[in-house]
Amino acid sequence: MATPTLILITGYARSGKDTLAEGIMSGISPKTGWALKLNFADALKQSANDYLKALNLDEDGVDFFEEQFKVKHRSFLVAAGSFARSINRDVFASRFVSKCLEFAGSHGAGVVVCSDWRYMNELRVSQDWLIRAGWDVVTVEIQTSGIGPANEEEGLSIGEIRREHSPSLSLMFAPDRAQLIKAEGRNLARQLGL
Repeated sequence: MATPTLILITGYARSGKDTLAEGIMSGISPKTGWALKLNFADALKQSANDYLKALNLDEDGVDFFEEQFKVKHRSFLVAAGSFARSINRDVFASRFVSKCLEFAGSHGAGVVVCSDWRYMNELRVSQDWLIRAGWDVVTVEIQTSGIGPANEEEGLSIGEIRREHSPSLSLMFAPDRAQLIKAEGRNLARQLGL
């Protein structure tokens, strides 16, 4: 595969985005080159961890990349993210794209799988920069029956994506189908020739 590829996955919290990403990652052939799981919120989580470190609060278990800690302190991440986007709406999308281009520049063609696509501007920035640089951008929406928006902002942002963009692939699952979701991720990697 000579063309770098970005796979953006959108859907409500707890719909199976990370599970699908895990399946895609496990289905990527070693012949593809490198494969990287990278999310828009990674820069925010790292900045929050740096904040904790600056205040000497970085003891064991205090890490925004750890699920339990992140869930317990989600309000801090939401406030910090909203604050950063109020200054520069594209701050996280721009950082994400820079990381994609940097990695591809160092390692050649490969795949980036992103499981936290939540805003239309993230797609626009990714397409503007990456397609111009010769990347393929694949969009996937995942839905799980009975799972709705976690909060008003998520409902609005995912609603905007649904109104303004037709994804490359839409997937619908019944609840508690993690193994099926992973299998679909592996299948998607094969379909894309990854």
